[in-house]
Amino acid sequence: MNNLPAKLSTLQQEISALTEQLAPAGADEIGQCIEGLMSGGMRISETITAANPVEEYRLSLRNVPVYGLRRAYVKLKRGEYENINKAFIPLPAELAAMSNAECRLIREDRIRKQETLRAIEDSVSRTVPSSDGFMDLRVTHRERAIELAEKGFVRVAEGVDHLEFAQLAKSRELPAGSVHLWAIDEIWSPIAVRVNRSRIQTKRTAKPEPISPERADELARMLELPDAREVTSEQMAHRGRAKAEIEAAEPVEEERAA
Repeated sequence: MNNLPAKLSTLQQEISALTEQLAPAGADEIGQCIEGLMSGGMRISETITAANPVEEYRLSLRNVPVYGLRRAYVKLKRGEYENINKAFIPLPAELAAMSNAECRLIREDRIRKQETLRAIEDSVSRTVPSSDGFMDLRVTHRERAIELAEKGFVRVAEGVDHLEFAQLAKSRELPAGSVHLWAIDEIWSPIAVRVNRSRIQTKRTAKPEPISPERADELARMLELPDAREVTSEQMAHRGRAKAEIEAAEPVEEERAA
């Protein structure tokens, strides 16, 4: 049980890597694939009558995993496929089927790893006392992570608390639909992205600029005013901000006194 967290982490990383390989190919990659085959001497079949044949491939291949498309492209360039006319690029539907077939082993590997991960977590959950609610939530969120991975989500950040997640979302570092599994401190995104956390963390650790003593005196007088008979949450929040400003001003007053 001592190496269980490391094993779970390794499995999750492997599943995430496989999920990234199964991410759908982008329009640019599809276009580059067709143009690359054409530059190698293969022609587009005359049976494709669309004004823009490359766009037909983009439409047919938009949900094809990028890994499968790349594998099919390399094999076509090398002439490794049998029973096809090597002078022509396979029709869009044929190329889509070939690309999906190249991903069969990856899909099976991911399923095996997901089942292993689920079995380990089920075993852990059975050993956790029902009164330990936080550990139960960790297991629940780990299961949620598996579900998200099965839907094509990608883990893009670890060790993220509530505050950092809120700031990342506000700064638009995260795509719409991203999920924060706070019990295991992970963020899962519907697409693979690089999250620049350094800017957010720098902002969090930066000390606020102190206010002037005059402003501090003004805020202090405001705080001395008697409260209304009923204090709203907005008024309480305003009072909290005023106290924070006064505390930030204290270093300035000490420097002046020195």
